[in-house]
Amino acid sequence: MNTKNLRLMIPGPTEVSPAAREQLALPIRPHYGPEWCQLYYGVVDKLKRVFQTANDLYVLAATSSATMEMAISHAAEPGEKILICNNGVFGDRFAEMAEMLDLRVITARSEYGRPITADQVREALDADADIRALAVVHNESSTGVESELSGITALAAERGVLSIVDCISSMGGVDVPTDRLGIDFCLSGSQKCFQAPAGLAFISVSPKAWQRIRARREPVHAWYLSLDILKRYQEKWPKWHPQGPNTASVPLYLALNQALDEILAEGLAARFARHVRARDAFRAAVRAMGLQLFVEDAVASKTLTAVCLPAGVDGARLRDGMLTRHGILVSGGIDQTADTIVRVGHLGHTAATKYLVPTIQAMEHELAALGAGVTKGVAAKVFKKEIT
Repeated sequence: MNTKNLRLMIPGPTEVSPAAREQLALPIRPHYGPEWCQLYYGVVDKLKRVFQTANDLYVLAATSSATMEMAISHAAEPGEKILICNNGVFGDRFAEMAEMLDLRVITARSEYGRPITADQVREALDADADIRALAVVHNESSTGVESELSGITALAAERGVLSIVDCISSMGGVDVPTDRLGIDFCLSGSQKCFQAPAGLAFISVSPKAWQRIRARREPVHAWYLSLDILKRYQEKWPKWHPQGPNTASVPLYLALNQALDEILAEGLAARFARHVRARDAFRAAVRAMGLQLFVEDAVASKTLTAVCLPAGVDGARLRDGMLTRHGILVSGGIDQTADTIVRVGHLGHTAATKYLVPTIQAMEHELAALGAGVTKGVAAKVFKKEIT
């Protein structure tokens, strides 16, 4: 396999533009000083435009899981209760983090492939007035299901509960108006819809969240993942080292800056609409092959799709055939769905015909070679018709 021509059709990391990749090859620059400050503040301003927020926003030299842990640790103190909305692998991760931080976990649970609903959250909050925060994964990329946020965040605000929303696989491709939804901790990262290299994570923090942090009995027992430390150093060194007390990867910021320029040049409304069209057209193509989808249309992710494997088809052999013979990498399921689905990303650059049509054709070819009774020769035509 020639990795130079590899197409990443997974839920992330996703494809990066040639212009963004070129930024990685520029001479190394220092992560401090006037030139660096101009780049840093420019990136933060552009991120706020995508997040649709005026709240504080921080960029971490880390992956997105760091923002999950940071939000959990700041939203509640040891011994306090947190509601974990859990419908997949990343809901499990939130729960694991909360338990390790000595929080008391209350769970609102849906089956894999089903969304978290406002009714579930209301029921949990009605049953326990001591819940201090809730965490929900907006777009559960382990299964390709999207939970509707407005009802959930409205309930959190109404009850005085801090909201933590994992938008790691949706922000930048899906309309998530952070401030209008009242999200207290909104989380994302560079490697998915932001179509930039992995290694940077983003967290926005509302004034209400800051009030709660200031009122804690004890400060958060952290240093690198402390919002207070980040804020303190930013206020101490605003014209020299505003990212906090850490070494920033300037090449990653340069690539992200280029990717953000591409996103904003496309326009957020146009970008969100493109992701919806790509999702709908791909799902129509999958059905045209005679395959089943894991998630119902009404709650289907806009950035990836989980396709059910036909009976008797080995998902590992399907993925290997698509990779070795077509240069297309798709993902398998995780945990409960490991042997039952394949996951195809359509986010950022890959939410487009030039990426999805070859993926459809490769999947069709390999499924037929594995003896699956797929309908051949129509799926790509259906996709092209639906995407217009």
